[in-house]
Amino acid sequence: MLTESLAQAHTTALAQGMAHQPSLTALRAGRVVAVAHTRPLYTGADAQKGIEDLSLLAAAVTADCVVLSWETCDAKIACDIPIDAPNQALNVLIAGEDGHYIHVEFPYTAHPIGGRTRTGLQGFRPQWHTPIQSTNTPVLGPIQRAMEQSFAQRAAVSSSGLEATVIWMQGHGYTVNLINGRPPAKAE
Repeated sequence: MLTESLAQAHTTALAQGMAHQPSLTALRAGRVVAVAHTRPLYTGADAQKGIEDLSLLAAAVTADCVVLSWETCDAKIACDIPIDAPNQALNVLIAGEDGHYIHVEFPYTAHPIGGRTRTGLQGFRPQWHTPIQSTNTPVLGPIQRAMEQSFAQRAAVSSSGLEATVIWMQGHGYTVNLINGRPPAKAE
């Protein structure tokens, strides 16, 4: 279900001439507790930090699983990573706190749709191809760091730090949605 909603979000973004913004979905005990999308990014180090900082939300909600998503070419261009081949793909990475993850690429071919959008950009329709799944193979550096920091930073965020994290992220332009982000009560 989550993959379908990410594909639909990317399809909608493409129709507007854009790509799916890198995002993080935080889960706890199999339930979605929070979602964040990157802030507006400048090319280079700012984009890398913007993607990495998605992990702050996962740490603040004490997620035990995260789902990171991004578009291959868009993320590489934003992060100043050379594009070795124009591999257009929506990527979905599911990672657990045990360090294991599954990375699925949903390759597609973008076909132009008639006319320009209201912003003047060319819209596209994706033709989806067979997904490619791999386990614990290297991913883009900023995505790798966001995944690792989602769990490593939990000790640095106090249980009352959720509100501060959300305020900080929203203040910097991230889109943050809490579904049920309250960390579980600590047993005494």
